[in-house]
Amino acid sequence: MKTLATIMLSLLAVTSARADAPTSPAALGLAFCAAKDSPDTLITTLVTPALAEAIRIAVERNDTIAKAEPDEKPPLGDGIPFQAYPDVSPQCEVGAISGEGPGAIVEIRHVFPDAPSAGWTDRLVVGVGAGGALAIDDALYGPEGDDGLRKLLASVGE
Repeated sequence: MKTLATIMLSLLAVTSARADAPTSPAALGLAFCAAKDSPDTLITTLVTPALAEAIRIAVERNDTIAKAEPDEKPPLGDGIPFQAYPDVSPQCEVGAISGEGPGAIVEIRHVFPDAPSAGWTDRLVVGVGAGGALAIDDALYGPEGDDGLRKLLASVGE
């Protein structure tokens, strides 16, 4: 598990605008799929400053829990959960998109070609990132409902 210092340094990069930042919800979904197995890339380049701060706070709380209970797996012991399940799908696809710009919802399909019934769909909530670029403001687990990354992060240490 990364140390708090490493995550916090990664979060500092969120504040600078990128020339290759996604310009549409579809492009943000494709960027997520390209980076989904690399959480550092997601955290440092594709999230809003507000989500980056929520991650920073949750990681800090997680580290406190881990130190207090070293024999127990802390809430974020598997990393920052940008998807509903920890399984790594061999394919990631952008699905339906509702809305445009900030507030849009982008379906992300996690696909297992050899076991089609094993896949699932999550949703990204589009927000405004550094320099006004589109960025991930939440990852909602499943095809409906409001359970997601922000709720989980807020619950760490409570």
